[in-house]
Amino acid sequence: MADLILTGASRGIGHALALALAEKHGARLVLVARDRARLEALVAAVEQKGGRAIAVPGDLSTKEEARALGQRLADIVTPGSTLIHNAGLWPSKRVLNPDGLEAAFVVNHLAPLVMQQALLEAGRLRRIMVVSAGLIIKGHFDAARTPTGEDFSSIRTYCNTKLCFALAMRDVATAHPELDVVVLHPGVVRTDLGARPGPLGWLLSLVKRGWEAPEACAARLTRILARERWSPAGEARWLVEEEEQPWPAVAEDEATRRAVRDTTARLLSA
Repeated sequence: MADLILTGASRGIGHALALALAEKHGARLVLVARDRARLEALVAAVEQKGGRAIAVPGDLSTKEEARALGQRLADIVTPGSTLIHNAGLWPSKRVLNPDGLEAAFVVNHLAPLVMQQALLEAGRLRRIMVVSAGLIIKGHFDAARTPTGEDFSSIRTYCNTKLCFALAMRDVATAHPELDVVVLHPGVVRTDLGARPGPLGWLLSLVKRGWEAPEACAARLTRILARERWSPAGEARWLVEEEEQPWPAVAEDEATRRAVRDTTARLLSA
């Protein structure tokens, strides 16, 4: 049976999903995150449930690290594997990486594409699921400012970068009709994503108490993973939780799609 690659596996939705999939006793889980200790503990927990898993520590903070991670995965996983893009960053302040790019733009958009490319070139993938965000409806892309965070906002930057990756994955689906690709809003889930210090963080933690538990989201994603097919060849459909919906208007705007496409191509080739 082919492998299932899960990024952002050490916390939140990814951690809960790994444990939920372990109970299915199916595909080997290839668990990816930065924290080696948490990953190794998760592998042990998966195995205790009767599942199979390996830990692949890796970082998506630069293109170079993402490329190395993709190559390591390509050397490990079997053809026909499923990739779940779940890693994400909701930044509270503007931080530039060593390449001069804004951190969330890299982690949420550019680096996953770089990492994925090695797997595509090696012919390892059959399906790709993108755990995105309903907040892409609030996204806006400025080719001159978004990559370097000159338009940084502690809320909008998350929306903008998630929108970029969703649009890029639509192009990947078009370029690779042999893949089955889906992009989805997983639900409003109680995780550490977007955590803030101080009074704002305290207020947010109170609000999150009413949000869905990661385990409920994981059960939903497991059901979606079990579907025979997500999208027609050459397309990536948009799901809100488990229901297919029309792509939001911003994701259908041709000027935005072209700007993201051209800027991404330029940065990937740099």
